[in-house]
Amino acid sequence: MIKFGTWCSQPTPTSIDMHRIGTLESHDDATGVALMTATLPSAYADTSALALVAERHGKSGVAAFLRDRLPTKKSARSGDVGEILATAYLDEDCGYVVGPSRLIDRDHQEWAMRGDDVLAARIDGDSGLQLVKSEAKSRIKLGEATVKAAREGLARNEEMPSPHSLSQFATRLLDTPDHAIGEAVIDLQLTGGVRPHQVGHLMFLFTGGDPGAHVSADLEAYSGSVKQLAVTLRVQDHQKFIQDTYAGVVAGAP
Repeated sequence: MIKFGTWCSQPTPTSIDMHRIGTLESHDDATGVALMTATLPSAYADTSALALVAERHGKSGVAAFLRDRLPTKKSARSGDVGEILATAYLDEDCGYVVGPSRLIDRDHQEWAMRGDDVLAARIDGDSGLQLVKSEAKSRIKLGEATVKAAREGLARNEEMPSPHSLSQFATRLLDTPDHAIGEAVIDLQLTGGVRPHQVGHLMFLFTGGDPGAHVSADLEAYSGSVKQLAVTLRVQDHQKFIQDTYAGVVAGAP
């Protein structure tokens, strides 16, 4: 778990129309790195495979096993960390089911994943099945162009989760304790499809800078009908945070 509350100041969300915006500010990057290092293995490999390798080869064996699955390029690592953090935020802070990491199924560690960055779901007693489509962006300094790119990602497929991504998400849930949500997603796809009132958007930005003005401008200009949540996670040293996270896994998996 990432446990944002242990190393970040908690956001006080502000509202722009029906939408919300907030900032998580790191006050302890070292704790964040340690939690990310512990989380990273299960983002790239199935936990049963990790357990098997650990039983037979110990921590050094797990590190070697993971080394072939971790990206080495700075841009790929940055993007993955942003996605992993966004997934954790939806799970831990928003109460959504996120399922096994989609990065486990990537064909090659340096190849970008296609489809929606993060999908999440929960069943609300009053509203039924609710979905979140998220775009995660990670940059040292994050400006207008990156916020625009995130908006374009959220706008794809008429602002709804892509059918392919949603189907993969549901399938990943079927072999987990949250299989009922996976079944509900499949049922929804086969009986009329997803509607705007069932979907929310999360724009998750991981950076060392302050894109607040650009995020506010984006939400003020947004004219769609899907509820928006924009969250910025600011760390003191963006690149070092990422470098130290992967170095911890490569040196010896926790």
